[in-house]
Amino acid sequence: MDDLTNHEQYRTFWRRFIAGFLDGGVFLPLSWLDQWIWDNITSAAILVPWFITNSLSYLVYSVLLHGYYGQTVGKRLVGVKVFDLSGSKLSMKQAILRDSVWIALTLFGLLIELPTVFEGKNPYTPTSPFSIPLLISLYATAAWFILELITMLTNAKRRAIHDFIAGSVVMRVGGTQRKSNERLSNA
Repeated sequence: MDDLTNHEQYRTFWRRFIAGFLDGGVFLPLSWLDQWIWDNITSAAILVPWFITNSLSYLVYSVLLHGYYGQTVGKRLVGVKVFDLSGSKLSMKQAILRDSVWIALTLFGLLIELPTVFEGKNPYTPTSPFSIPLLISLYATAAWFILELITMLTNAKRRAIHDFIAGSVVMRVGGTQRKSNERLSNA
């Protein structure tokens, strides 16, 4: 029975998938503001700091919430939490490591797009063919996402590459965990 309970607590793929959409919903008002800014402002003095802040906002959200609470709003709503492999609280260092590849890809993307922003242009609406660095960034992002999915779906604890990098694991918590504990105590 213990093995079944342990197996169940790692069945988090769909919950994590839904949590990603919920976390995207948290940032929906920011995307509306972003669209308004790009439609109405042309001053590089405003656009550059905005572009940097907006580009880094999700990473800051993810790192801080995982580092302090072990879960984002989306993960909390679906009942999963990120732990150290030992089952203890995730550290801030581990939270940074979990997002380290996304941090690197985002910083690379910022470097590629900042010259466009300095010209007062929206980098999300390219007017010329994609540059080689931008294509590399897009392909690297897509490849990383696919590798993360493959890794998560091919191991018993559903650990993605970022979990291996950080020494972390995502487990069900809340009502699901209580039900598992009740079954154990009734067995």
